[in-house]
Amino acid sequence: MIVDLLDQCKQEDKANVYCQHLLQQLSPDHVLIPHLKERLHMDAKLLPESLRTVQFVLIGLTMHFNQLASAMLTTLQSLTNDSILIYNNSSKVDFETMPDTAILVFTTNQIMSTMTNISEQHIKFFILEEDNNRVDQRERFDNCEDLMFQLADELYRYYKLEAIGDTKLGNISLAKEKEEKASRIHKELKEIHQRFSRIDTTDICTTTKLIWLQSTYNTNDDMIKIQNLFENILPSFLIFTNKEECHYHICTTEMNHIVFLIMDTIYKDSSAIGFQQFGNVKNIYFYDQSPSAKTYTNACFQLTHDLISYYNKLGNECNAKKNAEKAKDMFVRAQKLCELLIEL
Repeated sequence: MIVDLLDQCKQEDKANVYCQHLLQQLSPDHVLIPHLKERLHMDAKLLPESLRTVQFVLIGLTMHFNQLASAMLTTLQSLTNDSILIYNNSSKVDFETMPDTAILVFTTNQIMSTMTNISEQHIKFFILEEDNNRVDQRERFDNCEDLMFQLADELYRYYKLEAIGDTKLGNISLAKEKEEKASRIHKELKEIHQRFSRIDTTDICTTTKLIWLQSTYNTNDDMIKIQNLFENILPSFLIFTNKEECHYHICTTEMNHIVFLIMDTIYKDSSAIGFQQFGNVKNIYFYDQSPSAKTYTNACFQLTHDLISYYNKLGNECNAKKNAEKAKDMFVRAQKLCELLIEL
């Protein structure tokens, strides 16, 4: 579905990137694998030339990304075909099966500490560092944006080096293509930064979404009741069962919207930090769907209480901006929520 939407928006490069990402994450016998391979084969002529002397590997990073870092990575992927591999954790990475080239790994300090018994002869690490005293802005970085700029610098360097090598071998057209790719890397990242800087931070965002990330698709009674409870106040209620798809949706489609996120408790330790990085995720609520848990009332009470404060704050901000109509709408929603709270 996401691939189709990207195609409709004439973003074929990003659609191919998403297909490649799914191909890496899904099991070999997954029902979608043949369709993904067919799609990538059909679009092979549209894909940019891969780098032959280096492989870039990102491990456990994307859940730490904010919207800007995610946009930067998506753009770099669209320029580089399969030169960038992305994994959620190191257990899925098999360096032994990778081509005999230089391997540049971008990961967190925590994940790197678990990667033992690997040959570092052809591997170089770039780390998202938690300890500010170890940050050097060359191999260790304290934020995801700088780490993505380093990825861009390395991509640029290898495209230029391979272009020189291709020219010496007489592959002029291939060298020209790689020169063009090198010149586009920083240009497109600059455009992304300009697009983010143009977002009017003084404008008041009142579009609010309720999203539920489940461990499995299960439309249980509690979920239906929550959906019905808030349908006149938060009409947009989305359900995801895949955390990567949910993560991607929030940092792209909902980039300029406020999100109240309900997550199954199974994600509490492994995934919450990635969503907490997003400035548009207002609050996260953990929900235990086991039969013995009685979390419906507590979740509804906390969510309703937070929404009352949220809409009252929006109403006051709209008043300050002399937007009486929008302020009234916000205060009416807060009033309806107060009535709901009494009934809980």
